[in-house]
Amino acid sequence: MGKLRLQRKMLEPKIQFIGHQFMDIPSIQLFRYSEQEIEEIRSEGSFDKIHDKIEDGNNAVIWINIHGIHDIEIIRKIADRFKLDKLIIQDIVDTTQRPKIEIHPDLIFFSVKSLLPDNGNSIEPEQISFILKDNVILSFQEKKGDHFEYIRDRLRESKGLVRKAGADYLLYLLLDAITDNYYTSLNGLEKRLNDLPRKIMESPKPEHIVTLEHVKQGLFTIRKAIYPVKEAIIFTVKGQTGQIPKETIPYFSDLKDQLLQLIDETDLNINRAEGITNLFFSYQGHRMNEVIKVLTIITSLFIPLTFIAGIYGMNFKRMPELNWEYGYPFALVLMLVLTVGMLWFFKRKKWL
Repeated sequence: MGKLRLQRKMLEPKIQFIGHQFMDIPSIQLFRYSEQEIEEIRSEGSFDKIHDKIEDGNNAVIWINIHGIHDIEIIRKIADRFKLDKLIIQDIVDTTQRPKIEIHPDLIFFSVKSLLPDNGNSIEPEQISFILKDNVILSFQEKKGDHFEYIRDRLRESKGLVRKAGADYLLYLLLDAITDNYYTSLNGLEKRLNDLPRKIMESPKPEHIVTLEHVKQGLFTIRKAIYPVKEAIIFTVKGQTGQIPKETIPYFSDLKDQLLQLIDETDLNINRAEGITNLFFSYQGHRMNEVIKVLTIITSLFIPLTFIAGIYGMNFKRMPELNWEYGYPFALVLMLVLTVGMLWFFKRKKWL
C-alpha cells in the first residue's frame, strides 16, 4: 500500500507557474448576487476572507475573479474549495498553452487569450481562464485590467439581465467582453493599415515595411487567438454540455457569429497587408526606374557632347576648325542642336 501511494504521488502532475509575473500580490474579488441583492468583497494576497463568505446550497450567483495567477498556494486553495482537477489547475497557471475548452461532468473550463493594443502599436496578449460550475464562475487573469469593469458596473447597478440570469449568462458576458477586445485590437491595426497606402504613395520609406510587418504580426496573433475560441463556442452551441441551458444558447450562438465575422475581417486585413507590401515594392521599383531613366537620358545627352569635345581636344596639328575664326561658336551651336534634337526625339518616343 505504501508503494502504491508513492507511485500515485509520483504520477500526480506537479503544479508550477509558467509565464511572466505581472503582480507582486494577487488580488481576489468576489461578487455574490441575486436579482434582489448584491455583495462585493475584495481581498489582497489571501483567499481566506473570500472562502468564509462562500455558502453552499445558496441560489445566489458567485463570481470570483483572481488577478495574478503566480501564487500557487492561493490557486490551490481555490481549487480545493471547488474540487478542481489538478490538470485544470496546471492549465490555469501555464500561460504558454493554446486556448482550449474542456467539458467535465460538473463544470466547463475555458482558457482564452485576451488581446489589447499596447500604446496603440503592438498587441499585448493575456491568458484568461474561466470555470463555470453550477452557480459559480471563477475567472483567472494574469494582471489587473479593465476587461470586465463594465460588467461589474452592470452588476452593481442591476442593469440589463445580468442580475436576473444565472452564472451561464455571466460567462457569456465575460466572453463577449473578450470578443470586444478582439474588435478593439483589430480596429487599431486596421486604422494603421489604412494610413499606409497614402504614406507609401507620398514617399516610400523603410519604416513603412517595418510598420507593415508589425501590423501583419498583430493580425496573425488575433487570428491565432480567435480561432480556438470560435471552435469552443461552436462546441458549446451544439449543446454538448449540461452547464449551458437552452435559454442561454442563443447568446453563445450570437457570440459565435461575431467571432466568425472577426475571422473574416482579420483574413481580409491580412490580404490587404500583403497587397500594401506589394504596393510598396512596386512603387519603390517604379521610382527607381524613373531615377534610372532620368540618369540614362542625361548620360545619352552627354555622349555626343563628350564625343565632339574629345574630337577637338586631340592634339593634331592639322585640324582646320582649330584655326577657324568661328570654330568655337560652331562647336557650341552644334552641341546645342544635338541636345535639342535628342530631347525632341526622346519626347516623340514618349521616353520623357
